[in-house]
Amino acid sequence: MTQTTDQPTAEAPPQVDLATAIQRVLAESSEPLTLAKIRSHLPATYRAIALEELGEVLKRQAAANVLYEFPKYRSKQERYWDRPMAVHVTALVLEALGEGPLGASELRRKLPVYAVAHAEVVLQEQIGLGKIHRHPRLGKRGKERMGVRPADAKDYLRSELAALFRELAELGFTEAQLREGAIELLHEEEWSPMTPPAATEEEMREQHAEGETPAPAMTATPPEGARETAESRGAAP
Repeated sequence: MTQTTDQPTAEAPPQVDLATAIQRVLAESSEPLTLAKIRSHLPATYRAIALEELGEVLKRQAAANVLYEFPKYRSKQERYWDRPMAVHVTALVLEALGEGPLGASELRRKLPVYAVAHAEVVLQEQIGLGKIHRHPRLGKRGKERMGVRPADAKDYLRSELAALFRELAELGFTEAQLREGAIELLHEEEWSPMTPPAATEEEMREQHAEGETPAPAMTATPPEGARETAESRGAAP
């Protein structure tokens, strides 16, 4: 007698509705998508849907604040995403600055036209969060820049030293001499470019001759008790 065992039948996964399928596609995307791109990422059962019908579904979801509609860009189709414009512009700004620090005008040129109006608010917000850093002017004619990393002193020293070396080379110094001298100066502990050197004796004589009186040296004031003792000694016979 043969015994038979009932084998469980594998159940097909439940079919998601179109709206849920769209939301999943947009959640996995790093940017807004056109109708055609959304359709290409839908499950196979929905890929035959007409773009007009898909567009109607997306517009209804955008009207219900489930999704966000974005301006057309490099395509004749509207774009949609599950995140608002501010998130999109933030990603664009960070991507542009990731290539290197930029001034405000340079940054605007790298952004789509529709994103420029939102860029300033995004910049201030990201600066406050510490994700974007202000960079000082580079050179006398430069403008303030912004970057995703803090300003590096080497960038500023490089341009300033290059200009200084060119100026000193006109006096007859070679590049090797200037490099060697700069390194030796930096290794001298008593030397600091932030502190002006003390005036030499010759400079002090010149100042005196020109009528500039050097500041008098500061003398220590004796404590009150010591002063009284000295006075009493002077009064004693």
